[in-house]
Amino acid sequence: MNREWWKPYDDFQDLKFTGVYDLTGEERSRAEAIARGGVGTSYTTLSYVNYAAEGEWRWSQDRERFIVEGELDKAKKEAERAATEERYRTRLSGLTWEQLLSETPFERWSPSPPFPPEDFTQAARNVIRDACLSLQALGPKPRKAEVRAILKKTVRWFNEADQKAGWVIETEEREDIYAVLEEMAHVARQKALVDEIDEWREW
Repeated sequence: MNREWWKPYDDFQDLKFTGVYDLTGEERSRAEAIARGGVGTSYTTLSYVNYAAEGEWRWSQDRERFIVEGELDKAKKEAERAATEERYRTRLSGLTWEQLLSETPFERWSPSPPFPPEDFTQAARNVIRDACLSLQALGPKPRKAEVRAILKKTVRWFNEADQKAGWVIETEEREDIYAVLEEMAHVARQKALVDEIDEWREW
């Protein structure tokens, strides 16, 4: 199980942990494969059960073609990732507060579902805009501590809003929020703070 997503003591009042021990190399490899819904794994999380079942069958019945398809899919995704990173680097090199403030954050968050409710999206946009204005007001060379405080406050807003909305931030939303925060840190000339975002976020 993933302790971040399911806390057993919330469901089982009498459950008690008796100890903690390190995984062996073999156990860790198996756990990582399960977490990824890896091909050939005998167990997986419920969200991956359909992929795992198909993978199990094809691994034993159609392995050669399955491996080829996997490699082609991996190459395609790698090419897409590289293209996205290149576009992103090009964007960051000339990004300004004026440009950020002229754009609509989270523009693809429609319709709902599958994306968050409209009121959540609008509130998120307002929070990002307010944070951009606050960072812009710090001037062309803001202090790292000042930038950190604004970014951290923004991340904490998303933590609280996500919980109140019933945990609506999923993979795509997480990527979009992270991207905007990274852009803000970059324009504020404190891109090193991007590495701290994971320490603050709960989504």
